[in-house]
Amino acid sequence: METSSVNQHDVFIHFSLEEFRYSFASHLSAAFSRSSISVFVAEDTSGAAVTSNTDFQLPDATQSAIEGTKFIVVVFSKKDAFSPLFLETLVKFLERRKDGLVVVIPVFYGDVTLSMIEQKMESFGEAFSNHLQGRWRNGLIEAANLRGHKSSDQRNDSELVDEIVADVREKLYPTGTIGFYSRFLGIENLLRKQSHDIYRLGVWGTPGVGKTTIAQTAFNLMSQDFEAHCFLEDFHVNFQEKGLYKLREEHFIEKLKRTTVLIVLDDVRNPMEAESFLGGYDCFGLASLIIIISRDKQILYQCQVQGFFEVTSLNKKEGLQLFNQFAFPEKEPSDSNLVEVSKKVVEYANGNRAALCSYGRALKERAKPEEMEVEFEKIKRHPPQEIMDVFKSSYDTLTDHERNIFLDIACFFKDEKLDYILRILEGCGFFPHVGVDRLVDRSLLMISENKKVKMHNLIQDVGREIAKTENSHIARMWEPSSIKPLLEDDEPKETEFIEGIFLDTTNINVFVNPNVFENMYNLRLLKIYSSSSEPSQELYLPKGLESLPYELKLLHWEYYPLQSLPQDFDPSHLVEINLPYSQLQYLWTGTKSLAKLKIINLSHSQKLVEVDELSRACSLKEIVLKGCTTLERTPRIDQLKNLELLDLSCCTRIKRTELIEMIKPLDTGGLREIESGSMVFST
Repeated sequence: METSSVNQHDVFIHFSLEEFRYSFASHLSAAFSRSSISVFVAEDTSGAAVTSNTDFQLPDATQSAIEGTKFIVVVFSKKDAFSPLFLETLVKFLERRKDGLVVVIPVFYGDVTLSMIEQKMESFGEAFSNHLQGRWRNGLIEAANLRGHKSSDQRNDSELVDEIVADVREKLYPTGTIGFYSRFLGIENLLRKQSHDIYRLGVWGTPGVGKTTIAQTAFNLMSQDFEAHCFLEDFHVNFQEKGLYKLREEHFIEKLKRTTVLIVLDDVRNPMEAESFLGGYDCFGLASLIIIISRDKQILYQCQVQGFFEVTSLNKKEGLQLFNQFAFPEKEPSDSNLVEVSKKVVEYANGNRAALCSYGRALKERAKPEEMEVEFEKIKRHPPQEIMDVFKSSYDTLTDHERNIFLDIACFFKDEKLDYILRILEGCGFFPHVGVDRLVDRSLLMISENKKVKMHNLIQDVGREIAKTENSHIARMWEPSSIKPLLEDDEPKETEFIEGIFLDTTNINVFVNPNVFENMYNLRLLKIYSSSSEPSQELYLPKGLESLPYELKLLHWEYYPLQSLPQDFDPSHLVEINLPYSQLQYLWTGTKSLAKLKIINLSHSQKLVEVDELSRACSLKEIVLKGCTTLERTPRIDQLKNLELLDLSCCTRIKRTELIEMIKPLDTGGLREIESGSMVFST
């Protein structure tokens, strides 16, 4: 392994377990070298010289390295067998640390604990004097109690190495930008792939995550390596205000042709603006670097970038550090309750720089934990204007369909399964397969590995605030305190504008006006449910229910209390009916169109007798009638060519033999019983 001169170097990598020399220590040394940080790796401990049981002499190379080092990274592991050389070297570094000459950074590799480290000292027995043993033991305990890095906090060694290198770089070359170097490493890795040609790098991420901050700091660090450089903040706004020719003239773009340049365009919203400003992407000198920052990944594709760098959110440690800078500028809080509230704020902000700064400023004067908590709850309900502005600018670029998708997810569908959301919103005519992808590209949504739609807390708050304030009337309702009086009012006002109602009935009693839905012509989504695992809702219909809206696409009503749905209800637009634990005996009388219905769940409706109407629902994919113990017959399903699931488990009055016979026409490449006797059939 190559190391730098022992006289002067930046980092000393110290470890006791010899097998680290060609594994972890080797990877760490190489990573430091890639970042132009000089390294000295600890010598083989087997070659140490012991002059007596009361004295220990370090090798000359190690002693020289100690005197010339600025940082020591000391690695502790469960398998350590501490040698005298390891311990004496560590103590020497700690002595220099007291004089401010070196920074000691411990790394806890694997599941090693402080007690394990202390126990290792017992193996020395009487081989060395009490003086040496006490000195070494105190040194071990001191080093192990310093703030450092844990491999258990990272997914793999590579992430641990990156974190350690970033920590040292920030201490060695401080930028003042929290979390910069751990992200700059990703930029460096992309730039290493750069040939001598002009390289275009796209920087992308959630609004407020710190794209401009990271790019500006990187620009400051790299600009000296180029013949010319310029950073254009708020490029789109400047382009619109000043125009192409004035902007190019201000930054001498014409004179930079064939020059090796570093150019950063911040907040690009139109690829044509970027290209026309630059005069084309290929007119600069070899080895030039053009960095284009955008919230929209599609913009970067259209700018023909050769590499994508996504700016990630701050981790909890970084987030707390940034929040404390603004909330407690004089001194970090010592009150444990105040620290806990601060951690809640950081958890909620989820690493968003803009939010952490904004929340820190807003909570700066709150010295008591209870005051801070109350104020923070207010902020969550009504986001500060600066946070609204950060996200609203992304919202304003959306099409009408994309806005509807965004608001529906923010108000109703966060954390739901992607296929469920696509199904419902497709029924609403919003073209969600395209729209959801565009929202992901704009960093307003994320799709998890298990195909659930995720949305940042801040973005949801902003979305809900927009839903409340964008128009003079309310279209989406989710707060029980607002929905309850609406359902009980004999003459509710402006109900014709309402498009969605999601009511959590936990711990509330509602006496519903039978005509409450009469004027809700635009109601698309109706969900009445309880978030509690125990049935606690009390929603009464003492006078029945006269109507349901014609435009309904989703009808989800847990514990529906009536024997049937309103007779004049037209379900022809319904995509999903979800009425578990209902009092239904039948859906309705007569023939109704169910051409768009894809899912129906009437599980545990123990008074349900028949559902013959479903035989005409030609688009049905799932029928769930589990636990309908009084169900006497199933719908004819031989014409339901799209059916993928039929659940009749625990339907005790249904004869399995007759059901098997009925399913036979769909058996070829279609429905089959997943387990003999289960009465659950799936494709």
